[in-house]
Amino acid sequence: MKNEPQPAQDITQILPWLVIFRSFSLAFDTSKLLLAALGILTTATGWWVLSLIFTLGYDAKPPQWSATLYAKSANPWSTFKKDRETWNLMHQAAGVGGLYQSFELEDLVETEEELTTLKDANLNQNELGVGLKTSLLVNEGKISKERIDHVMTFLGTSKPKGLLTTWPWFEERGPNPYLLATGQSGIPWSVGRFWDWVIIQEVPVLIEPLVKVIRPALLLIQPEATFSQRLYFFFSLTWVIAVWSFFGGAISRIVVVQIARNENIGALGALKYARENMANFISAPLFCPMIAIFLFLVIMVFSLLGMIPVLGDIFISGLFWGVFMGLGLIMALVLVGLLGWPLMVATVSAEGLDSWESFSRGIQYLYTRAWNYIAYNLLAVSYGIIVVFFIGFMASFGVYLAKWSVASTPFIQSANRSPEYLFIYAPTSFGWRELLLQGAKVDGENIVVDGKVDQKAYRKYLGFDSETRSKKESLVWWNIIGAGLVAIWLGGFFLLVVGFGYSYFWCSATFIFLLLRKDLDNNEINELHIEDEEEDQFTSVLQKPESNS
Repeated sequence: MKNEPQPAQDITQILPWLVIFRSFSLAFDTSKLLLAALGILTTATGWWVLSLIFTLGYDAKPPQWSATLYAKSANPWSTFKKDRETWNLMHQAAGVGGLYQSFELEDLVETEEELTTLKDANLNQNELGVGLKTSLLVNEGKISKERIDHVMTFLGTSKPKGLLTTWPWFEERGPNPYLLATGQSGIPWSVGRFWDWVIIQEVPVLIEPLVKVIRPALLLIQPEATFSQRLYFFFSLTWVIAVWSFFGGAISRIVVVQIARNENIGALGALKYARENMANFISAPLFCPMIAIFLFLVIMVFSLLGMIPVLGDIFISGLFWGVFMGLGLIMALVLVGLLGWPLMVATVSAEGLDSWESFSRGIQYLYTRAWNYIAYNLLAVSYGIIVVFFIGFMASFGVYLAKWSVASTPFIQSANRSPEYLFIYAPTSFGWRELLLQGAKVDGENIVVDGKVDQKAYRKYLGFDSETRSKKESLVWWNIIGAGLVAIWLGGFFLLVVGFGYSYFWCSATFIFLLLRKDLDNNEINELHIEDEEEDQFTSVLQKPESNS
């Protein structure tokens, strides 16, 4: 008796985690890229509006120390330091005071005596004898070596700025992939440099939606934040969670339908599903900060009773401090639970559950399958480093070739019409401005030097430096208009390039949810909840060949 041949088994049934490698092909989809670009723009616009509201009343310059000005305070120096720290926090978050603020002595010293001593020493980072001055201060016992080293490390360096207000075209995302790959980025490679680039620059680009959530969350718990600043950070956190729960949910919905039905609902169908389930998409992850805030208020109410002498010391703070620690642990668990936010969104996309069930499912998968979650994410990130760099490289190479082709036009150089001027407003993110301004000169000076834009030459090129600008090589109004129109094209294309990273994030997050669901609930990866009214929305992605009868 012959054994009948068995049908070949799909390798993903043996190694289900291989489906994560489908994230690239699914992420590279027009509908998902458009949704991602729209989400990026919506996030930035909302944060910009919030910054306009909450920065009202802030001075353009940080508070300066004056014993007379703070004389009415019970502790003048402490009050000044608090004012300075809160101003710096708002500069870090919303860019108060402009983009160019550097650390001053007032930011770095701890006491009024330190400030007086260091100001009298007239320290300057660029001064040749500054090392001798600092050594003399240490030898005279006026300041410790640890303190002076700390001050000199940061003095004159730029303060972190505009974390919640920088538009996507100008965010720092590392060097340009094309310049990096061709050795033109101006960054010499050394031992360990690759891992620095991966961890510090490439991974944050891959998980940018999560980074956008973490930023306001970390600012929210800063000890120097005032009540109004905490409101600002809370609303910023709520906004980014709401925006990316909605658009991420739409992207995730397209993915699960493609996996389960091999069909495409498109951007409009995904937005329709996201709109109908908006409350569940948005409120599921918001349970994390809301529970934390409730527990925070509970602790705060009891701490008010703890202010009563004797009773507070012994019975409230003393006996019940273990309760406070327990509540703090629960707060930590739910806030760390934000790492499971993509799982909550994918739960609504795949199963149509309500917000509480989706929140519970995300927390359950995160903590009961923590090692699986970490392993799947490491795989997704490792693969993502390659594909996101590839997309960034190809996009950069493409715009560079377009510029190079125009620049190669016969007689264009002699006519002084080389196209570099068209890119003066190119995005600075991913080093696109450095890439496209290569070859541009003003008065014989290169505008791009060692992979970086020389700001002095750049301003002269724009015609802002009236004393030294060259009338022949500086730009005129019609050049500026042309460059502005090109910037619109570049800006739109750049959003799609950045949007690929977001699309990949949500595609891989959806696959990870489906894998965890299979591990924990034994559900097949292609199981999908479909509303009755959705059936007529689907458009086949792959047309099945007609059978010949």
